[in-house]
Amino acid sequence: AALVVFALLLAGTSAFYLPGVAPKAFKEGEHVNMKVQTLVSPETPLQFDYYQLPFCQPDKIVDLPENLGEALAGEKAHTSAYDAHVLQNEYCKVLCRKKYTAAEMEELQDFAVLDYRVNMRLDSLPLAEISTLAYEDNPEETVQVYNLGYPVGARVEGESGDEESDTYILNNHLRFRILYHPYDSKDDDSLDGDKEGFFIVGYQVFPLSIKHTYRGKFNESGIPYSKLTTCNYQTPGQFGPHNQMVIDAENGGEVVWTYDVEWKRSDVKWASRWDVYLQMTDDKIHWFSIVNSLVILIFLSGIVGLIMTRILRKDFARYNESSMTEEEKTEANRELREETGWK
Repeated sequence: AALVVFALLLAGTSAFYLPGVAPKAFKEGEHVNMKVQTLVSPETPLQFDYYQLPFCQPDKIVDLPENLGEALAGEKAHTSAYDAHVLQNEYCKVLCRKKYTAAEMEELQDFAVLDYRVNMRLDSLPLAEISTLAYEDNPEETVQVYNLGYPVGARVEGESGDEESDTYILNNHLRFRILYHPYDSKDDDSLDGDKEGFFIVGYQVFPLSIKHTYRGKFNESGIPYSKLTTCNYQTPGQFGPHNQMVIDAENGGEVVWTYDVEWKRSDVKWASRWDVYLQMTDDKIHWFSIVNSLVILIFLSGIVGLIMTRILRKDFARYNESSMTEEEKTEANRELREETGWK
């Protein structure tokens, strides 16, 4: 009866959404919250919180409420220093300037060696990096591949070709591309959320490694609009001659973190914005995690089976007492007494 009443209540409503998955329309100029989450690697099952590495931090780090999917996945989200507003394109914004010790640089390099990737979210959508790959038999034909997050750094092969001469670079510039779809009554009439504004349907990133330079003393008070000589302000999105930000694990050094925000209209509807994530594949399987989970599952199943066996055996013995002789009852009671205690 309770199930029937619950079904009738649901039928009486216009729509039923789980927390965090209802459509949200943003107004032009509205601030959007770019959340940071975890650092994950295909090489190891160990995960780390974003702020365990010496990244740029906001004035106050706030743990943001999770939606149902994030809570079930055990993910934590925090506020970040990234600032974005709907339909406002901005380029070469300075996130912060940090001076790293040799130990901090070595820590960043360790994460780059293990191919750790940074996860972020915007309007419940995970950040994805787009890579364009070409087929070996047909180089002219390319395909786009989506990967969750962006890499902390990358390995650059040395001129000699051996691993000792290899260096690692730091992805200190991020170009965020946010895809939006304005409300259109022709194709979005099924949505029951706010029908005015713009829906976010894509969250992409293009990481770059740039050793930023500036003239004279760095203007700390000018952040996020401090002038950098490596940025081409006449042609937004372009950079002047620059080197890559090489990680110096022996001496440390200075890193200027920057980012771009681009808004691009998309024909993808809000209901189809997860389609690209469903096509992702991970060819590196964490066999250790799988085997560990199976061993724990078998062990716990065995314990439950032993407990159930003892309970059922006592129940069967009690039910069969009526058809047993006195000698059989005495023998059965003796066996039951022997199985008590630690056994």
